[in-house]
Amino acid sequence: MDRNAPPTVRSLPSRPESPKEMTRIEGTPKTAPQAKNEAGDTERYWLDFYRTRDDRTKYQTASEGLREKIGRLNAHRKFRDVRAILIGYLTYHPKEAEPWMYEALALSIKMNKGSDDDVKKALGYAADLAVRSRNPNHLVSVADQLMLLGYFDRVGALLDQAADLVPHRAEPLIMSINLALKTKDPKRMGDSVAKLLSLGWPGYDEAIRRDARKQVETLAKTLREDGRGDDADALLARLPDAEARDLFIRLSWLGEADLDLLIDEPLGATAKLGTPRTVFGGSLVKNGYGKHPEEVYVCPLGFDGEYTIRVDTVANDIKNPALKATLEVITHEGTPEEHKETHTIVIPSNGKAPEPVKVTLSGGRRKRVLPFLAPTIVNTPAPSESPERAKAKETSSTTPRTDPKAGTASGKGAAGATKR
Repeated sequence: MDRNAPPTVRSLPSRPESPKEMTRIEGTPKTAPQAKNEAGDTERYWLDFYRTRDDRTKYQTASEGLREKIGRLNAHRKFRDVRAILIGYLTYHPKEAEPWMYEALALSIKMNKGSDDDVKKALGYAADLAVRSRNPNHLVSVADQLMLLGYFDRVGALLDQAADLVPHRAEPLIMSINLALKTKDPKRMGDSVAKLLSLGWPGYDEAIRRDARKQVETLAKTLREDGRGDDADALLARLPDAEARDLFIRLSWLGEADLDLLIDEPLGATAKLGTPRTVFGGSLVKNGYGKHPEEVYVCPLGFDGEYTIRVDTVANDIKNPALKATLEVITHEGTPEEHKETHTIVIPSNGKAPEPVKVTLSGGRRKRVLPFLAPTIVNTPAPSESPERAKAKETSSTTPRTDPKAGTASGKGAAGATKR
């Protein structure tokens, strides 16, 4: 199978309608209107405008001009004009349609008190375009809008495609967990939690794991209340395996110092502050210094082989130095084969690196290498900011909105401010 070919999505119609047909929704003219009322004049103006031009003389792309116009109209809360300009553009430039345009059209219909069927139809076209684009941002954005409005039929397929394209991103999986909770789907819940916890999440790993367990337990309780005890038991039975980790490493110390963990993995990658997650599944999930003397590396699903653990002394206070550090190593954490080792690391006063510690993993559960990612710094949530609020800020949509107050985050998690 061609890896670049779009995946099959069962919820899509076999022969979707042309985007141009979207002009035939309730209250929308098939041709330029002759009505003399204000709404008719507005729609006629924009139909005439886009019949003969597309803004390419002023903007690099036609969509850029459309986006700017919608932004100005939104600022003045002219939602009727937003709807009219989108209808005009999509009528005469259907080949240049993008998912966000149909998202904006759906919201403009809703703001203008249009029918739910028309809103859902517009989002259906947005979903079609998102699937064809294979752009995970489009897929997540459309799924987000569908979830916010309670149209769940196509959300799962959009999120599954996004998760396959970007397995290193949490948003599709977190949203899939929320979808499972709303639709009382234990299989989706179990699958999504297993995928989410198969990686460590730099900066907010503990919050991710805590929230995942809470969502599973919440759904299990709901299933029991609905008389689905067997489904609840099966879901909870999957949790220990999902939460198990092939390798867990924690470095802690006393004293004012900045010590960094560096983990050389058996297939050649190194997890460190500058590259906290590797393509082989390891993640530096906590970066400690000063009053936070702890570094944590996890590899929930790892490849077999020898892992070399190095400690780098970035800074060490003269008055209150760290002289020793404790290194805790756990293989097969959370399973009957769990094995713990504790090592004392002597921190040389001359600034040299301590002797590395080596650990061999056998029985690792990883089968596939992750896509390559550009390096990112480990983030830690700001103490004054809740994980949910921080994650909502991180994943807020950039899609033009017809309602300035409309929310976007239907996922839940945590992120925060960059350290150092």
